[in-house]
Amino acid sequence: MLGLAHRGTIPALLVFAGLGLAPVAVGSTLHTLSLDQLTDASDYVVRGTVGQMWVETDDRGYHWTRVELEVDAVYKGPEDTDALRLDVMGGFLRGEGTIAMNVPRFDAGEEVLIFAEQLESGVLVPTGLRQGKFTVRIDPDSGREMLVSYAPMLHQAYDHRFIPHPAPGERVYLSDYVEQVKARVGHGWDGAPIPGKPIERLQDMHPGVEVTR
Repeated sequence: MLGLAHRGTIPALLVFAGLGLAPVAVGSTLHTLSLDQLTDASDYVVRGTVGQMWVETDDRGYHWTRVELEVDAVYKGPEDTDALRLDVMGGFLRGEGTIAMNVPRFDAGEEVLIFAEQLESGVLVPTGLRQGKFTVRIDPDSGREMLVSYAPMLHQAYDHRFIPHPAPGERVYLSDYVEQVKARVGHGWDGAPIPGKPIERLQDMHPGVEVTR
């Protein structure tokens, strides 16, 4: 289970130009969210399989990895959703790149549980940075589908087939998370603020809910 909310300021972004590797650090704040908060803050909660990925550069010179997701099941969002495109900060293109900390890594063919929110710019991003992405793996002991949240070191290549299994006492299971997500969607947002999420956006997503302080 994800923990209660707390705050910590981190250097979130490094931009590398060519072979000079001159970094530009940009500060950001990471908020740890509970499963209920992730659900409330997300426009979509889906299970899917990662398809094509590619890198593009925005008008500020930052690199974004575009991730196509084939949707297998929808737990929050339009039920007829069969595909999504996620935008994730970071990536390399023609010798230049951006390395972003605390964002999820993806791999073609990877089965995932995704919490995603739509920003004002229209892009769809994982909710709560890397907290919004779980890899679906099989528990070697029970055979159940479990969820793994794994963040490799920035310099490491990422291959979802070799993600280490959590210790037996730390394993969480897809069916348990899905049931809690469904229950939260049915119950709805309780009006409490969610760190990092504008209250106005939450009200737009959950009309008629009275805000509590």
